[in-house]
Amino acid sequence: MPRSGVVTVVSAVPKQWALTREGFDKFLASLDADREKAGRIYETLHAKLISYFDWRNCPFPEEYADEVINRVVKKLDDGNEIRDLSTYVFGIARMMLHEIERSIEKQRAALSKLQDHQNLFETESEEAARRIECLTECLAGLSEKNRELIVQYYDGDGPVKIKRRKQLALRFGLQLNALRIRACRLREKLEECMGRCLVKNV
Repeated sequence: MPRSGVVTVVSAVPKQWALTREGFDKFLASLDADREKAGRIYETLHAKLISYFDWRNCPFPEEYADEVINRVVKKLDDGNEIRDLSTYVFGIARMMLHEIERSIEKQRAALSKLQDHQNLFETESEEAARRIECLTECLAGLSEKNRELIVQYYDGDGPVKIKRRKQLALRFGLQLNALRIRACRLREKLEECMGRCLVKNV
C-alpha cells in the first residue's frame, strides 16, 4: 500500500460516530481506575497503534489510530463489555487495515480508468484550488485561538507530531485527551463548513 497510490486526502475509513468526553472517560476508566495511570496507558496504546499502521505503509497512521480508539469507545459507550481491551483494540486495528487496503485498491482502480481522460489533471487542479479557497475561508471563521489549535494539532508527522501535540496541550493548559476532543470537534466544524462552501462554489 504505497503512499503514492492514494488518490484523496480523505481517510479511507468512514467515520459515522463522534467522540464524546463521556465516552472517552469511560474508555480511560476501562484502562485503569487511576486516571493519571490510565492516561499514560492510553498514550502508549495510541503510539503503538500509530506504529502498527505506519509499519504497514498506511497513508495516515495517526488518523487511523484515532479511528480505532473511536470505535472502541463507541463499543463501550453502547454498553458492550470488553474483557481484554488491548487485544480487542488491535483486533479492531487489523479489521481496519483490511478496510484501508480495499479502499485504496478501489481508488487505484478508479484512477486507472480516469488516466485516459485529457482533462483529468485540469479538473483535479480546479477542485484542489476550490478546496484550498474554502479551507482558507473556513479557517478565517474560527477564533484566533481555535485556528492556532487546529492548524498546529495536525502539523508535522509521526513522532514530531506527537511531541508537538504534547507541547500544544501544555500551552493551552489541557490534558492530551481534552486537546484531542477539542481538535475533533473543530475538525468536524471545519468539515461541515467546507461541505457548505464547496456546494456553494460548484
